Amino acid sequence: MNEATIWRFLKSQGMTDAGVAGLMGNLFAESGLNPKNLQNTYEKKLGYTDVTYTAAVDNGTYTNFVRDSAGYGLCQWTYWTRKQALYAFCKAIGASIGDLDAQLRFLMKELSESFKSVLGVLMTTASVREASDIVLLQFERPAKMNDPTVQQKRAGYGQTYYNQFSITVAEKGDGVKMKYTSANPPMKCFMRQSSWYKRTGKVPVRGVLWHSTGANNATLKRYVQPDDNAADRAKMLELIGVNKNNNDWNREGQWVKGEWVPLKAGVHAFIGKLANGDVATVQAGDWDKKAWGCASGPKGSCNNGWIQFEICEDNLKDPVYFEKAYREAVELTAYLCRLYNLDPQGTVTYNGVKVPVILCHQDSYQLGLGSNHGDVLHWLPKYGKSMQTVRDDVSALLAGTNISNEEDDDMDVARFKELWGEMRKELQDNDSSKYSEEARAWATSTGLIAGNGTEINGEPNYMWADVLTREQFVTVLYRFAKLMGRA
Repeated sequence: MNEATIWRFLKSQGMTDAGVAGLMGNLFAESGLNPKNLQNTYEKKLGYTDVTYTAAVDNGTYTNFVRDSAGYGLCQWTYWTRKQALYAFCKAIGASIGDLDAQLRFLMKELSESFKSVLGVLMTTASVREASDIVLLQFERPAKMNDPTVQQKRAGYGQTYYNQFSITVAEKGDGVKMKYTSANPPMKCFMRQSSWYKRTGKVPVRGVLWHSTGANNATLKRYVQPDDNAADRAKMLELIGVNKNNNDWNREGQWVKGEWVPLKAGVHAFIGKLANGDVATVQAGDWDKKAWGCASGPKGSCNNGWIQFEICEDNLKDPVYFEKAYREAVELTAYLCRLYNLDPQGTVTYNGVKVPVILCHQDSYQLGLGSNHGDVLHWLPKYGKSMQTVRDDVSALLAGTNISNEEDDDMDVARFKELWGEMRKELQDNDSSKYSEEARAWATSTGLIAGNGTEINGEPNYMWADVLTREQFVTVLYRFAKLMGRA
C-alpha cells in the first residue's frame, strides 16, 4: 500500500505529524491514496478503468486528459489548468501521470507555489482537524466542503493515519517501534572524570554530527569506562567490559613515554560492541553540552550545538558489523531528532553558513566548521551509504517505516489477501499483447476461453493477463478434448 510511502515523503518535506495526517485524510477521501484513480463517475462515461485511462494518456491514444473535467490522481486534480500542469510536470521528468512519486512532488510544487498558506499550516500545526480543514477548504474544495459531516469525516480519516504513524503515538507502543524513546533512552555512563565533561558548558542543540573512531577496535570499552567511584561501576564494567590499557576517554590525560599528554576530546555518545558482543549506544554526557569532537575551521565549529557521537570502527571489511552499527546510529539520530524537534532533512544557518541538521566530521570540514578528518565518508560509501542516505533513513524511521534493507513486519494473511486481490483486479482489465492476437481469436471462436461475463470498453472481458488456476486449466483442457472428439 501507499500509506507509509506517502507519510514518509510528506514528513521529509517538513510537515508536522498532524499536518501530514490531515492532508492524507483528505487524499484518502479523494482517491483512496491511489495515484491512478480516475473519478468513478467518469469511468463509464469515458469507457476507461483507472489503469486503462492512465495507460491511454501516457501512450497518447487518449488526448483529452486536460479538458475532460474528470478528477484524477491522489488529489483528484480536475480543473484544466491544474491537470495541464500535472501532465507537463510528469512528462518533463519522464514519468507516468499515475506515478506516485511524481504526483507527490507535483503536490509539493503546488503547495509551495500556489497554496503557501495551506503549506504553512501543515508545517506548523499540532491539530489534525486544523490541517484537515485547511486542506479541505482551501486546497481540495469539493462541492460539499462546508458540510460539517464531510469535515468531520475527513478529519477522522486523518486521525486514523496520525494514530498509525505518529511518533508521539509510537512512543506509547501503538505505532512504529523505535528502539530509543523517552521511556527507553540509551544506556548512560557519564564520564565525569574527563576534561571534556569538567570544562564545557551547555549550548543550544542545532543538530547531530556523526564520527567514527579511525581505529580497528569495535569495542566500547576502548573508549568508555565508568567513573572510579560511580555507584554503578561494577554493573557498567560488566556490561561494557574493562579497559586494561587505561587509555579510555574518561580521564584528563595520560602519561606517554614519561610525558603527560592532556586528552582534549569528548563526544556525547559512543556506538560499538558491549562485552557480550551486542552493538549498542552508550551516552557519555548531557546532550546539550558543548562537544570537543570536530575541532574548528576558518568559519567556526560545529562543536557549538551539534550533538556528536563516535562509531567504533572495525577493519571496515565486515558488512554484518557495519549494518548493525549503522542501524544503531540511525536509531540514535532519530531519537535525538525527536527529542529536540530536529528536521533530519533540514539545515541551520550558523555563522553565516548553511549547515545540514545531520552531518559528519568531513562535512563540517568542507563547510569550514571543523578539522580535516574524513570520517564517516571513508566508511559509509563502502556499503552504498552516504550522509543523504542517513538523512533519508532517519526520516523513514521517524515517519514510522522501515529503514533501508529491512523487511516489512506489518504483512499478515489478511493484508496479503487484500494486496493479492488488488493485483488480480489490475490483471483482469482485458489487456493483451499483439503477439497473441491470432491465438486469442482462435481460443474465443472455438469456445476454449469464455471470459467472465462482463465487458470492458464494449468487449467481453477475457482477463487475458490474469493468473490461471488449476480449475480453469482443466476446464480448458476438457473443452479442447471435446473439440478434438476425445471427451
